Amino acid sequence: MGVLLEDQLNIMNVMELKERIKIELENSEALNIDGSQVFRVDATGLQLLLSAKNVCDKRSISWNWEGASGELLSAAQTLGLVESLGLSDFVK
Repeated sequence: MGVLLEDQLNIMNVMELKERIKIELENSEALNIDGSQVFRVDATGLQLLLSAKNVCDKRSISWNWEGASGELLSAAQTLGLVESLGLSDFVK
């Protein structure tokens, strides 16, 4: 399983995404995130992902990116979160 991020990763949908991530964390030893469809992202969305990544790190749950859009990468770079979110492999 995994979590497919919607086209918009922003304040309007973070609560729904938080619940999907929470369910995934309760039922899996790995969290696979697909951010390839994201075309709009804000700081709230990135904060949620960073929080989830930190939970995974604390619980020794594997965090894996299956894809990341250019918009997602650009937003993470702007906020200095590429390394913290584990997106370094997608940055050229």
